[in-house]
Amino acid sequence: MSPVENFAVDHPLVLLGLNVFGDQIGLPIPSYPSLVLAGAFASKHGSPDPGLVVLLALVVCLFADSVWYLMGARFGEALTRWICRVSPRTGTAFVQGRKAYLRYGPVVLVFAKFIPGAGAVSTLLAGQMAMPKAHFVAYSLLGSLLWSSSALVLGAGFGGPILHAFDTLQDYLVLGLGFIGIAVLTLVAFRAALSALKQAMRRPITK
Repeated sequence: MSPVENFAVDHPLVLLGLNVFGDQIGLPIPSYPSLVLAGAFASKHGSPDPGLVVLLALVVCLFADSVWYLMGARFGEALTRWICRVSPRTGTAFVQGRKAYLRYGPVVLVFAKFIPGAGAVSTLLAGQMAMPKAHFVAYSLLGSLLWSSSALVLGAGFGGPILHAFDTLQDYLVLGLGFIGIAVLTLVAFRAALSALKQAMRRPITK
């Protein structure tokens, strides 16, 4: 096996934690399928320990949520406007997330993780709207618990077909992850360049 494959076999929780953190911080790398796969492995092989997986998800999600919460509290609307300029699609998600938050209140945080991208939006809004920190932590942990536990239960319930599909695709896993990484970096660089170009075009031309 390659060094990457050896590391994946020896340290699955490290990779899972990085995947969950990247997902919750807003990168386009969904981690729910990884948690489902962890549940499938746990049901068939007894490893990884489901309790450790849930604990890992709780800690990582709370950390990522706290980053967005503190950024929302610190920068407020200025951060939202900047995100909308850099990524109009994300800006649309913020508008929809704000409407949901104003309509349903903090309980949105409990279910936001089941919607791609909504977790970051809801926690940022919680910071902007000065949700009490104790309430934020409680809602974040409850939402993370439901989200991660449901993935493990789903993986355990359909472990056979999931593992069969994984065995079929694992030869292409490393290559696929490499392409995803390149795509993410390219997207980030493109959006940064586009934002810089728009700002340059807005500047008045001086003679």
